[in-house]
Amino acid sequence: MGSHRVHPLLLFLLSILAISTLSCSSADTSPVYDTDGHELRADANYYVLSANRAHGGGLKMAPGHGRRCPLFVAQEPSGHGDGLPVRITPHGGAPSDQIIRLSTDVRIHFRAYTTCVQSTEWHIDSELLFGRRHVITGPVREPSPSGRENVFRIKKYIGSSEAREYKLMSCGGDGNSCQDLGVFRDGKGGAWFLGATEPYHVVVFKKAPSTV
Repeated sequence: MGSHRVHPLLLFLLSILAISTLSCSSADTSPVYDTDGHELRADANYYVLSANRAHGGGLKMAPGHGRRCPLFVAQEPSGHGDGLPVRITPHGGAPSDQIIRLSTDVRIHFRAYTTCVQSTEWHIDSELLFGRRHVITGPVREPSPSGRENVFRIKKYIGSSEAREYKLMSCGGDGNSCQDLGVFRDGKGGAWFLGATEPYHVVVFKKAPSTV
């Protein structure tokens, strides 16, 4: 029975491809850290604060654009306000690894009750208000075929020497096209809302008390 020899060049190319694939799959998946230098966990609560408190405080829920419900994800106008705590969990279940990692799909919801009596989970709205898509809470009104309106990612902010500053991204669609999330004022120049806009909002994560 004859043996088949593999050309050395082919072996070399296959090894390079394997190394490249491994590098891509493991890139940017290191843990996300809170302001105390601890890894973010899926079983803990955090405040999402502006990295520069001169630019406002933490994220919260607020009505807007003449609507009482659903509630929008908004920013505290004062840098002294922490906003409401959130829980961040891996999208698609609860794996044994409870550490929240960079560039992986996550779900986010506020750990708070509302007068709207509905879910506090975040999702990107399909409706354009003042030319922008907002991040809002509650059920998705018009789900897309992918059903990924509630998928977000945390990316490292590389524009600063601070190691614990990040940006948030909405990753609907096929997961390969993420949009940076920034804050902007409503049409009346009042509240600040979170949505798909430039420049992106640079944030830090501060652990909330366990009783929250």
